[in-house]
Amino acid sequence: MRHHALALACALGATASGLCTARADRSFDVVMTPPAMDAYGLQVVDRAQTPQQFEFGMTANLGWAGKPLKLTMNDVNLGRQEAPFSIIENQVTLDLGFYLGLWDFLSLSAMVPVGVNYYDQNAVGEPTVTVLPTTPTGMGTTMATGVYAGQPRQNVSISNVGVRDPRFAIKARFYGGKYFEIGTLLEVTAPIGDSNSFFGEKNFTFRPKLLLGVLLSRLHILGSFGAVVRQGSELYEPNPTTAQAGSPPLRFAVGHELTWGGAITVRLHRVIGLGIEGVGTIPVTGESVSSTATALGSIYLLPTDKLRFSVTGGGGLFADNPRNASGRVMFGMAYSLSPRTGGLL
Repeated sequence: MRHHALALACALGATASGLCTARADRSFDVVMTPPAMDAYGLQVVDRAQTPQQFEFGMTANLGWAGKPLKLTMNDVNLGRQEAPFSIIENQVTLDLGFYLGLWDFLSLSAMVPVGVNYYDQNAVGEPTVTVLPTTPTGMGTTMATGVYAGQPRQNVSISNVGVRDPRFAIKARFYGGKYFEIGTLLEVTAPIGDSNSFFGEKNFTFRPKLLLGVLLSRLHILGSFGAVVRQGSELYEPNPTTAQAGSPPLRFAVGHELTWGGAITVRLHRVIGLGIEGVGTIPVTGESVSSTATALGSIYLLPTDKLRFSVTGGGGLFADNPRNASGRVMFGMAYSLSPRTGGLL
């Protein structure tokens, strides 16, 4: 019933003023805490340490995020008044990674991510909804609702499950001493994910990082500084008012960003460790863009030198930011056939 009311309101508004001409771009990556690319990183902060030559390993991370995409949009059920919507109410992710040491200072890695999105259907809408006729002899019409309004005619609904953009990286360690390490991670994402369903970017992205580490016996302090170079994406109000018809508001956008990360980890015992991590982004281009920041805490279990398990939890630090999830939980596993001395932490 509510979907029919949503569609009817959009249909009447479009007939009266030629609305629903705005773009509703959905090619956004809303996972702000992608896992580290190999087993020597923490949960989300990569480390300059590389696998040793010919070392092969894999990682697996299962994650959950609450409200990872929140937008202010016009609510057609409230006279097109602005209202907050959790476009994605919950998101479940699975990231499978593989890495190989080419030399003691250079490695390759790849990660295949998938996702499951649970949407606010009243905000997302449907591509074609039948609007009941207003007279006994009239014929019903079909209209797009939610983010489909104003889009080219389509009959495919938004996807709930899909592959996200895969990640590929080269990591090089420039210096690795007893107390200090420095390296770089050159990462590329490929636009394989469904960019119509918030599962992928519009095009390839390049994500270079400088990786730093201070090593104090059982205590490690890590930092990273980098950027995301991408083709920008913009989501305009799909259901504008009469006053907004000529220039509908820009509700959300992403462009080039700077990235940062920091972590402190301590090895309490041979089989247990603790970590605190923070990651975020700072936009450098685009309108209606904002910074992001997430804080996470982890417990690491290391039953053997080759195997590591982790449990991580936290959330976004900027509650009003569209991409700062209200909460995140991650379960991780890392395995190496022949790890460096000291194991994976």
